[in-house]
Amino acid sequence: MIVTLTPTPSIDRTVTLDRLVPGAVNRTSTARVEASGKGVNVTRVLVARSYESVAIVPAGGPEGTQLVDLLKADGIVTYAIPTARPVRVNLSVVLPGGETTKLNEPGAELTAGERASLVSTAREVCEGAGWLVVSGSLPAAADGLVEAAIAAGHAAGTRVAVDTSGPALRAAIDAGADLIAPNAQELAEVSGRDVRSPVDAVAAARSLAPTAFVLVSMGAQGAVLVSPAGWWQAVPPTIEVVNTVGAGDSLLAGFLAVEGPEPERLARAVAWGTSACLVAGTAQVPDRPVPPEAVTVTAHSGATSVD
Repeated sequence: MIVTLTPTPSIDRTVTLDRLVPGAVNRTSTARVEASGKGVNVTRVLVARSYESVAIVPAGGPEGTQLVDLLKADGIVTYAIPTARPVRVNLSVVLPGGETTKLNEPGAELTAGERASLVSTAREVCEGAGWLVVSGSLPAAADGLVEAAIAAGHAAGTRVAVDTSGPALRAAIDAGADLIAPNAQELAEVSGRDVRSPVDAVAAARSLAPTAFVLVSMGAQGAVLVSPAGWWQAVPPTIEVVNTVGAGDSLLAGFLAVEGPEPERLARAVAWGTSACLVAGTAQVPDRPVPPEAVTVTAHSGATSVD
């Protein structure tokens, strides 16, 4: 089982437009509302593909009630921590060709007690789980939350993957996360290096976390998995992009879903991330997903195991 902890979940509204004219009234062609947040997206993809995953979320206000109802409708087992402040609402605007603009509200600030409840719940739920995924941005005044969550997962005997950015990503490395999963921009910001190619990503990952496993999502260039002893690049097939929101979360879900050799896990991860770009919803599974066999994986400088 994979447990996800999303410190800043959201209600996501996604609208599609033929074109966007700033300063004018724009008519949308479609609109949809989903429960979201990076960890929530990981769980959604896993459950949709018949893998066991549960979500831990703070949920306050009417928006929190809606979040839990939407998750229940998706068949997701949810551990909701009541909070004083409401869940945020985000807006994604998708144009033809998949160009996506996101307007994200800041995450609701959590009290010390609410943060402690999230961590203690993670400790309990992680008993017997394979992975704890701590994913997404942190709310204001949440210093120490990532470190506490990692410690809780390890105390339960569970490996911990972290997908976040900025100081929280650095904190995750220092706290001993088993896997970090930044995108190229996040890796560049924290490492202080340009990350424009797979080779750049490897150099940045090793400078930042020389003893960790690092899964770097790189958009159309696919993804790179870096270990202390080797690295792998996976390149997806060419597709017609509909929507890129949630692709990185689908990538992480695909990597964690099944244990096994790194090339197989990385091919599945990129196939799932690419598949998410074929549908309008956030981290959804299309009717005809991209198969892992369509992904090209190249190994460099030896191999080792995440397990």
